[in-house]
Amino acid sequence: MLGSNVLRLGWLAALAALVSGLLVVACSSDEPPPAEQQADAQASDQVAPEQEQETEAQTQAEQPAAAQQTQSSPASARTLEGVRGIVDPSNRGWPREVEGLNGVVSIPAKPMRIITASIGHDEVTLALVPNERLVAVGAVTKNTTYSNVAALVQDKPEISRDPEVIVAQSPDVVVTSPFFPVEAIDALERVGIAVIQTELIQGPEARINSILLMGYIFGEEERAFEFVDEVQARYEALISITSIKSPQPSVLALTQYSDTLWVAGGNSTEGGVILAAGGVNAAEIAGIQGNQTTSLEGVIAMAPEIIIIAQPLEFGAEEFRQSLLDNEALAEVPAIKNGAVHLVESKHFTTLSYWNIRGAEDLARLLWPEDFPDPPAESFSVAE
Repeated sequence: MLGSNVLRLGWLAALAALVSGLLVVACSSDEPPPAEQQADAQASDQVAPEQEQETEAQTQAEQPAAAQQTQSSPASARTLEGVRGIVDPSNRGWPREVEGLNGVVSIPAKPMRIITASIGHDEVTLALVPNERLVAVGAVTKNTTYSNVAALVQDKPEISRDPEVIVAQSPDVVVTSPFFPVEAIDALERVGIAVIQTELIQGPEARINSILLMGYIFGEEERAFEFVDEVQARYEALISITSIKSPQPSVLALTQYSDTLWVAGGNSTEGGVILAAGGVNAAEIAGIQGNQTTSLEGVIAMAPEIIIIAQPLEFGAEEFRQSLLDNEALAEVPAIKNGAVHLVESKHFTTLSYWNIRGAEDLARLLWPEDFPDPPAESFSVAE
């Protein structure tokens, strides 16, 4: 327990330092869980029936909480220093340069027509720029099963990752994920469109970095600063309570696709949600990193006190839950024995955007109902 609290304290110190521009902490990326791969495949007009959601849609989970709440950075101390991807933080004019995974990219002028072809990036974009500047979205962003902003984009043109389809929308800039095809990037760049392929990593520090970087790309630095304050305040309000709870229950994030069981271990999106909510990740304790397959024997060995199923109802979540409760082989697993198997909103637990905070808030209410008697805010602010 002491080690967990030390880790949490170190994380929040790093987050506060990033927002104040004092340092940058490198985060390690993890392989996209099956749920993420599904939506990413859908966005590419491919089919992966064993997977649940878009690649971007997994990791917004807020990672290690802190033993003590630290103070938020005041608005007056806002700076872009230390934000990964910004080449010259002192340059607030145009053109400006950013460094993406595809190299250094020059943005000639403030982009008024934006495309991301990525659900996680769409969620961040709508928090930073007026709705009309996001000119088209992929089918997954319109899908309420996967998207936290579906209601905001129903009237927008629908695109695939076909370069010709994107070019037809005349974007000024395309900001997209590591899973966007290299050949598509090359094709867009050949016709003069600025494409920035940004990192897609789980964890709160990475989410803050993404907001600030994308705000800079869009020429909306002040809005990005404001939104970082909002996101950080909401997260710190949560962990100021959950980080000091004891004892912390053992929680397992478990899903099933095509008769294969998946668990979310350390450095995974759902794992970060569990930690932020004040739980112990049973899969991580068992030595599992990222999203991995398991077996019934593995579930028995992990012996979780609570099981959460971050799987859409359309993908058989309720049937899976009932099968766990009815399985005699699992009868002595504490979560099964006590009926503590819960369906949770998958798009809050698996998105690679700030919406993972909502997942952590929901789980905290489940774990600590006396501390969280009221439901969390339904949404986050959007740009006007």
